[in-house]
Amino acid sequence: MAKKYQEVPSNFSSFESYMIHKKDEVVNEFINAKQYFFYDTCSILHHSNSLNRKTIINYLKSKADVIVVTRTVLMELTANSFELHPLQVQYLRELNSSGFKVILFDEEIIYDCLKEVFNISAENANKLLGYAIKEVCKYKMNISEIVENMDKRMAVKLKSTNPGNRELFSIFFRHARTQKSEGDSMAEELILICIIVLTRISWGRYFLISDDMRIKPLVISVNDYILEHHGRKEPYQLTTSSLVYKMYKDNILTDKDDMIEIMKAAFKGNVNVFYVGEYDIEQRYESFKCENLIDRLLKEKDFKIIY
Repeated sequence: MAKKYQEVPSNFSSFESYMIHKKDEVVNEFINAKQYFFYDTCSILHHSNSLNRKTIINYLKSKADVIVVTRTVLMELTANSFELHPLQVQYLRELNSSGFKVILFDEEIIYDCLKEVFNISAENANKLLGYAIKEVCKYKMNISEIVENMDKRMAVKLKSTNPGNRELFSIFFRHARTQKSEGDSMAEELILICIIVLTRISWGRYFLISDDMRIKPLVISVNDYILEHHGRKEPYQLTTSSLVYKMYKDNILTDKDDMIEIMKAAFKGNVNVFYVGEYDIEQRYESFKCENLIDRLLKEKDFKIIY
């Protein structure tokens, strides 16, 4: 039976105080931040399941101003039951109590962020959205199918260089969320569309925390697009494997058992990583037993986990 999704969880009142969710407050917090972690569904599940959550939170907090949880990610976290699991509620509570600002981000709010920073017309904002959608559609994943099957007049506007002066952000993102289905990459694709548009704003670093390796080629493509059109290299995809690597290199995580515990909270079997070994010239892709991966990280000085 296919999973069902709901935009507002039925137990939202039990965790809303741990998130910034009112529109004006979200826009204000977002435009005043400089470092953004967009947290994907799988990574929230993995990290909330770790006994070393505090270590993860402290490291993330040292690297970013805000955690961004998009509406689609929240929908995925509350599929079928329409309630956020107590373990994830606890994780949000711990993020909040650490002083971390966690934003619940309706994807269409990127339009309001643009307006807050620029004197931009709806038509020019629509063009930015259209360019972002077309870039993500190149890989013929979920968004491509959604655009092809939506109202033809709206699809034409989204693809056009003359999209009109009626803002299209609300229409597109709300429609996209209604098309959410089990096992798709909707949340990640919408995040990347948001990041493409937001990098039109001159400041900010964007990180995508995601263990979904399927989207790696799309993230690389989006990096190339943003570099060419906005003069920046964004976003960086941070997997749990590369997170453990970075925490180890920064001397935040030094105990072997803790490193293995975090990895096993995320990966039930072997761990697939892109890495550069001590004697490698090019990046390699390999599947490791968790203990073997950590052993190489600890024993090889120049071993580096990329993804």
